[in-house]
Amino acid sequence: MTPITPPPTPGLSAGEKTSWWLVLVGTAMAATPFLAPEFFHHWNGGQYAMALLGMLLAPTAFISSFLFRRRRLVRDALLDDAKLLLSWSYDPAEWRRYTEEDYVRERKAKWALFGIVAFFCVVVGGFFFVLDPRRGGPWVLGVLLGLCAVISVVILLTTSLQRRHRLAGPGGVRLGEDGLLLDGELHVWKGFGARLEGCNVVEGRPPCIEFVYSTPAKNRRQINSVRVPIPTGYEAEAEGIVGHFREKLAARS
Repeated sequence: MTPITPPPTPGLSAGEKTSWWLVLVGTAMAATPFLAPEFFHHWNGGQYAMALLGMLLAPTAFISSFLFRRRRLVRDALLDDAKLLLSWSYDPAEWRRYTEEDYVRERKAKWALFGIVAFFCVVVGGFFFVLDPRRGGPWVLGVLLGLCAVISVVILLTTSLQRRHRLAGPGGVRLGEDGLLLDGELHVWKGFGARLEGCNVVEGRPPCIEFVYSTPAKNRRQINSVRVPIPTGYEAEAEGIVGHFREKLAARS
């Protein structure tokens, strides 16, 4: 099996470059009203609102640049064959079976979550409509139903585009200690509070290694998962990989 080796990507990532440009823009927005007040003579105080926005933008972009840097470093490590735990490519028929099964599974999970969101939107919107049917109620219900429509379109687009992207290529995975590249899709479970939560072999056609990891969210940790298909004849190597990560998880706990 010939491993797929993506071309190297030296230098800053697009996210890092964008973050540093936003740092410069935010700093300029925050400092200019105080360094050149005569320029804003006719702004009627609007320059201070701009300065406040810059004070928020610059530090946010500065912190984000390190997040993008961490992702770039993990990606660079995954492009180095010497640092890989495994590198698999797939038979086209095998990759297609995985893509179609993963598409169905992902779509089902997202529509299940959408059903919960839509239920609460209808209940809350209906409640306001009953309380105030002539004035604000219809607006609240309309906005919430519009939100449901936007979410449904996003689900349709993201799942369909991901399926189309995967079917367009030969398919491959590169796995390291801190993350993996699945057909060019980067998953990182180390840095900025991210951590690996589980690693198991799950049944399917083909069977897969499932990596479950979490990232910090507002009030709780967000759980993410990615399934890596196991090529025919590589079941023993897959079990070794699962054992390796389980040992790391056991040592951490």
